[in-house]
Amino acid sequence: MNDAAAQPALQEEDAVSASLKTIMTTQASRYIHITAWLILLLALVQIETAIVWYALTMIAGAVRSLIEARMRRSSLRNSGSKYRIYAFVAMGSCAFWAAAPVLAWNSGHQFGEAAAMFFIVNGYMLAFSQFRSTPTNALIVTSPYAVAFGLCLASATGSAMFFPLLAAIPLFVAAISYVLMFGYMSQQELDRARNERVALIEELQSARIAAEKASEAKSMFLANMSHEIRTPMNGVLGMAELLTGTELDSRQRIFADTIHKSGAALLTIINDVLDFSKIEAGKLELETAAFDLRMSIEDVAALVAARAQEKQIELIVRFQPDLPRVLVGDGGRIRQIITNLVGNAVKFTNQGYVLISVSGKVENECAALRIEVTDTGIGMDAEVLGKIFDAFEQADTSTTRTFGGTGLGLSISKRLVTAMDGRIGAISKLGEGSTFWVEMTAPVSDQAEITTAPAIDAANRRALIVDDIDVNRHILAEQLTAWGFRVDAAENGSQALAMMRAAMADADPYAFAILDFFMPGMDGRQLACAIKADSEIRDTALMVLTSVDRPGDARCFRDIGVDGYLIKPARATLLLHTISTMLSVDGESEATAGAVEPIYNLPAIAKTARKRILLAEDNEVNQLVIKHMLEPNLFEIVIANNGREALRWFETDPDGFELILMDVSMPEMDGFEASRAIRELENGLKSDPTPIICLTAHVMAADIQRSQDAGMDDYLPKPVSTEKLHAIVKRWTKDRATEKKAAEA
Repeated sequence: MNDAAAQPALQEEDAVSASLKTIMTTQASRYIHITAWLILLLALVQIETAIVWYALTMIAGAVRSLIEARMRRSSLRNSGSKYRIYAFVAMGSCAFWAAAPVLAWNSGHQFGEAAAMFFIVNGYMLAFSQFRSTPTNALIVTSPYAVAFGLCLASATGSAMFFPLLAAIPLFVAAISYVLMFGYMSQQELDRARNERVALIEELQSARIAAEKASEAKSMFLANMSHEIRTPMNGVLGMAELLTGTELDSRQRIFADTIHKSGAALLTIINDVLDFSKIEAGKLELETAAFDLRMSIEDVAALVAARAQEKQIELIVRFQPDLPRVLVGDGGRIRQIITNLVGNAVKFTNQGYVLISVSGKVENECAALRIEVTDTGIGMDAEVLGKIFDAFEQADTSTTRTFGGTGLGLSISKRLVTAMDGRIGAISKLGEGSTFWVEMTAPVSDQAEITTAPAIDAANRRALIVDDIDVNRHILAEQLTAWGFRVDAAENGSQALAMMRAAMADADPYAFAILDFFMPGMDGRQLACAIKADSEIRDTALMVLTSVDRPGDARCFRDIGVDGYLIKPARATLLLHTISTMLSVDGESEATAGAVEPIYNLPAIAKTARKRILLAEDNEVNQLVIKHMLEPNLFEIVIANNGREALRWFETDPDGFELILMDVSMPEMDGFEASRAIRELENGLKSDPTPIICLTAHVMAADIQRSQDAGMDDYLPKPVSTEKLHAIVKRWTKDRATEKKAAEA
C-alpha cells in the first residue's frame, strides 16, 4: 500500500481508536444513565414493565462491555470491518434503550409523550458523544432511536402531536448533521495534527541517528587525527628532550627548551580536544580503583612546580592530616581536574602564591572531600565568573589577550566532576585572586595506607618554622603537629633568632628549624649563617625550603652547615624522611644526602649486561627517538619495521628478548595481530611470556582494552618521554628478572 492509499486507512484507524477510547472511559456513565432512565420510566409505566426493561438493557450493556474490552486488548489495528460489526452490536444494545421511549409514549400518562421525546433526544446525545468521529457508525448505532421516533410519529397520526413532530424532523436532522459534521471535522484536524507529530518524531529520530553517526564519525576523526599528530609529536618532543641532554651553549639550550615547551603545550591542546569530544559523544568512561589522593595532589604540584618557579610564585600543598589517603574512584580523572585548576591558577598569578588545600570528613566509610585551589592572581568579575565553566570560554577573549589556551580545561573539569556526582565552583574578585573548589565523595579503600613513620620519637621535641607567608607557616605547623612535634612559628629572621635564644635560655631548645629561603630583610641563607655563628644555638638542625631551585644553592647551604635542602612543594614523605634523617644520631652524612634529594629524579636502571629489546615501529623518527632514549651500554635495540618483521625476529629467538615495544599502526601486520601471533607461538612452545608494551598514539579507552585483549601487558602512549620510557622498561625488566630467580629457586 502506498502512502496516499495508507493515509485514509490511518485516519479511519485513528477515528476508531478515538471512539473506542471514549467508549471505554465512559462505560460507568452508561450504567448511570440506564438507572436514571429507569427512575423516569417508573413514573410512567408499571413497575414490572420497568424492571424487565431495566434488566434486559443492563444485560445488553454488559455484553457490549465485554466485547469492547476484547476489542481494546486487540488494539483494533487494521480492523475497520470489525469495528463496523461492533457498531451493529452497539445498535443491538441501543435497541433495548429505544424501547423506553416507545413504552413511555404508549403509557397513557399525561407526560408520556414528552418523556418519550426526552428519551430519544438523550439517547442520540449519548451515542453521538461516543461515535461522532465516525459518522456512518454513529448513524448505525442510533438507528433504533430513529425507529422509535417513527413509531411515535405513526401513533400520533390524526392527533395534535402529529404536525409538531413532523415539523421537528428537519430541525432534528439538521442538529444531527451538525453534530456529526463537527465531530468528523474535529477528528480530521486531530488526524492532521497527529500525522504532523508522527512526521516530526520520525524527522527528529532521523536527525538523532544522523547526529549520533556524525558524533561517532567526529570521535573517530579526532582519534585518528590524535594518532596522526602524536606520531610526529613524538619525534619533536623526544628529539628536543634528547637535545637538551647534550652539551649546548646557553643560546642553543634556550632554543631546545622552547621547542620542548611548545610541543608540550600543543600536546595539552590535543588532549583537551580529545577529552572534550569523548564527553560530547557520551563516551566518557570512569574507572573505579584504589588510589592515593595525597600522592596524586603532590604529583600535580611537582608537575606544575617548574612553571611556578619560573614565575617566582609559591606553590603550597595542604592536606588535612586526619583524612584517609587511599580512596576508591578514578584517580587519573581526579588528577586531571586538579591539574587543570592548578595550571590555571599558576597561569593567572604573577606574584604571591597558589594554595592547593584538601579537607573533608569521613562518615560511614565514605570521605566527603573539598579540594580548593586558591591563588593571588588577577581574579575575575561576576560576569566572567558566570560563564567560566562554559566550553571555549576564557576570562580574556580579546585579540590582545595576555593568556593563551583553548578554554576547554574548566569545561572538561566541570563535566568530569558532574560525572562523579560532585560539584565545582569558583569564588573570585577582580584584582584579588580566585578560589576554585571541588566537592565530591569517594569510598575509603580497605587497602592499607603506605605511611612512613618518623625514625625518632617526636614527642617533646620542638620545631621552629620561619616563613614570611602566613599560609606556609600554618600548613607546616599543622603537618608537624600531626607528626607529634611541638611547633612554633616566626615570620622573619630576627624574630626567629630571638625565639631560638629564648628557648635555649629556658633549657627547652628547638630540635630543628625549617627556614624559608626567600624572605624580606633577612633571607634563609643569612639566617642560617647567623644561627651557625651563634655558639648557643648553632647545634640546632636546619632545613631550608626554597621555591626556586638554583644551581649551586644546595652545595652552598651544605657548606654553611644546613642539614636539609628541599624544593617547594616538598612531598610529605620526603619532608618527614629528611626530618627523621636530620634528627638521627648516627649520621650527618645521611642527613645531607636525604636533604638534597632532587624533586625530579629519573628512575635509575641497573647497570647489568645489555638487555635485548625488540622495537616494532614503522616510523624512522620514532625508531631514532626510542633508540637514543635508552642507554646503548645497557640495552641492545633490535628494530622491526612492521609486525610481520617483529614476528620473524621473535620466531628466530623466542627467549632472546627481555621486552617488546610494539607500535599499533604498522603496514603488513599491525601490532595487535603481531602480539596475538607471538602469544600463540609462546603457547605452542610452552615458554614464559615476554612482556609486550603497547607503544601507540591511540589514547581512547577502547584502544587500551583492545591492546589488553591482544595479549599486551602494558600501555605507553605517544609522545614518549624519557622518564616514562625508563620507568616502564625498569618495571618490566625487573619483574621478569625477579620471576626467573624465583623459578630457579
